[in-house]
Amino acid sequence: MRRSPLRWLSIAPVVACLLVAPAALGAGPAKPTPEQREARALFDQGLALSDEGKWSEALEAFRKSDDISPSTNVRFNIAASLRALGRYVEARDTLDGAVADAEARKTPIKPALKTEIDKLREDVTGKIVRIELQKSPTDAEVTVDGVPLKLSSDGRAELDPGKHVFVISSKGHDTTTVTKTLSQGDTTLLLTAPRTAAVEPPKPPDPPFYKRGWFWGTVGGVVGAAAAVTVIVVVTRPDATAVAGPPTSTVDRVFPAVVRF
Repeated sequence: MRRSPLRWLSIAPVVACLLVAPAALGAGPAKPTPEQREARALFDQGLALSDEGKWSEALEAFRKSDDISPSTNVRFNIAASLRALGRYVEARDTLDGAVADAEARKTPIKPALKTEIDKLREDVTGKIVRIELQKSPTDAEVTVDGVPLKLSSDGRAELDPGKHVFVISSKGHDTTTVTKTLSQGDTTLLLTAPRTAAVEPPKPPDPPFYKRGWFWGTVGGVVGAAAAVTVIVVVTRPDATAVAGPPTSTVDRVFPAVVRF
């Protein structure tokens, strides 16, 4: 059966490398350790899963194998699985990490594997979308798909093509979410967080009527008017009993008529 280019890219070079460097996964002349046997079994499982197009499961198996027994061969397959899943940035970084680790361990990479690593790296790098991020305000924080957005040395963001969710936030501005589908033709992305509208402080509740000025003013006026009416009534009321003077006849008897005034 004829394999697709992707399957050939992910499997053929690995098989070749196993023929020239089998000890990396515990298949050499030396008796493999239990860890190496487990790593080899997981690697074989990853190959079988990728042959069925189950790339997510294959990726998990390859990663478990690499965790037990790190290998440039396995990491190449990890990168190939990531490529099949459309995770080009992660695939490139995985290849770069594999080469850097081999150099740090001073373990030469077989020429055939190095050639395939370079091919795969060139392929995934060409699919990465590189955009110039323009944001307002300029000091705003930006996350993409839930993680902080990282910028490359030239200030551009490197992202896989497809749908992404951006969140821009800054003090004094509304946190804003933008969903954007990126493609190879995209070169810039503008994200804006509008300034937060001023919020008026809540008005205090109106005091009860008996605490309002008009209420006590009215009460005072009514009380004052009532007091004035009472005074007027008291002052102008005629006496009920007049003081009686001595009867005329009595005066006449006490004072003779000739000396009366």
